[in-house]
Amino acid sequence: MHWALILVLILLAIILLILFLSVINRWQFKKMPFEQQVRILMKQARGLVFFKNISYGSKGTLVYIKNKRKILTYPWVLVDGKMLCTKEKPFEKWDYPKEQPPLTEEEKNQALKELEKYNDKSIVKLYIR
Repeated sequence: MHWALILVLILLAIILLILFLSVINRWQFKKMPFEQQVRILMKQARGLVFFKNISYGSKGTLVYIKNKRKILTYPWVLVDGKMLCTKEKPFEKWDYPKEQPPLTEEEKNQALKELEKYNDKSIVKLYIR
């Protein structure tokens, strides 16, 4: 009986430690410069298209990663339960690499299509002005 209680307490301590470490990691990630965040996100990216929503409460950034090489960011604010993109021309140029090459017409169409797919799966959708 005592062993079961000790085992439950150990498991609970491990779970709390994991949760605590994940909160610290998220906090550290948000404090990093953009370049470091980009490197981490590129390592996390799975597949040819990857989205990551970085939230700071009522504002944040939706990050679109294409082919683990190019990044497009959609900064947003929360208004009436909707994420509204605050970027003037979100499909004009890539935010990463540093040279910020313009998107081709094909890339613009693909980015828009991928954003629509993301919105179909997401509870809170990103709205472009």
